[in-house]
Amino acid sequence: MDRKEFEHLAARFLKGNLSTEEGRRLAEHYDALQEKERGWNENTMGVKDEVQHAIYGKVLQEIARHRAPDQERKSRNIFLSWQAAAIFTAIVSAAALFFYIQSPAEKPLKRTARPALAHDVGPGGNKAVLTLADGSQVTLDSAGPESVYHMKAVAPLAADEQPAYNTISTPLGGQYQLVLADGSKVWLNAGSSIRFPIAFGQTERSVAIKGEVYFEIAKDKKRPFKVQSGRQQLEVLGTHFNVNAYDDEAEIKTTLLEGSVKVREGAHGQTAMLKPGQQARLSGSTGQMDVVKVDIEEAVSWKNGYFIFDNEEIHSVMRKISRWYGVEVVYANAQISENFGGTISKFENVSQVLKILEATGTIHFKIEGRKIIVM
Repeated sequence: MDRKEFEHLAARFLKGNLSTEEGRRLAEHYDALQEKERGWNENTMGVKDEVQHAIYGKVLQEIARHRAPDQERKSRNIFLSWQAAAIFTAIVSAAALFFYIQSPAEKPLKRTARPALAHDVGPGGNKAVLTLADGSQVTLDSAGPESVYHMKAVAPLAADEQPAYNTISTPLGGQYQLVLADGSKVWLNAGSSIRFPIAFGQTERSVAIKGEVYFEIAKDKKRPFKVQSGRQQLEVLGTHFNVNAYDDEAEIKTTLLEGSVKVREGAHGQTAMLKPGQQARLSGSTGQMDVVKVDIEEAVSWKNGYFIFDNEEIHSVMRKISRWYGVEVVYANAQISENFGGTISKFENVSQVLKILEATGTIHFKIEGRKIIVM
């Protein structure tokens, strides 16, 4: 699609008379740009600033117009109906183009966020602190190849040799990736940490985590991989899984994407063997463990550059926003209870994320420095 055709379609869209076929062409052009990972080119950059805010505003207006008609219920969901989604596919695709939403297959840690405006807060980024076995600390950030900390491959420890441990911690507003000595890949979400040995033993590979961590474990049949998170222990051989074990969450959630994971609860000895697509939920208060089927894309959306909310309660939504943007959240009314659904890029300034949540028309936000007031 050349500049002339793009300008024509953009103008028709802004006037509200874009045909279904024209909308399809605009959406396909966006998809093609994303697949080639080149975003806006020199032929379309001039159009971007002209229509960016208008398209964003239209999307919000349409989401609000098509929200659930029951205005009295306390919990609302901003998912569009199937019919509304069909009507606005082209609009949402175009809006995604303006806001640089990436596909899940891309690498989120290479994203460059736009700077925050006044009275706004920019998104988190690649930053962490490495605490070495001797207690010294090294700051890790976006500098360096792929922003990944690589452990050197070393031989397993001798049977009588004591391991030395390092720890990588991400602050609120930070995320980081590392590769362990055995080749296993680890992604840390905001406000998380992993404690790992410089070299693994001969019979097992063991780490301890806090917060939320995604793993892609290198296969090693002779040395199972174990993950300790509070009262829960996982044992795997080679697999992909996500663990959400924040202290301020009611449950530890372990989601399996590939392979198999054995989940063990320490206090009562409960165990469960997960299959792909299943999630173990361990209650922090009762110790009860349940296994449910879940949307794995939602469980690892943080790693792929998104917030995905599936009828999620406002307090849970705001905890995620608080961690990623490094902000304090205050509720003007303790009785606030809203549910949200939808997908939002993590690489927008916080004001843009809050505008989308406000599209329900039932909840509003105020930004004061690094504090968000929910009203």
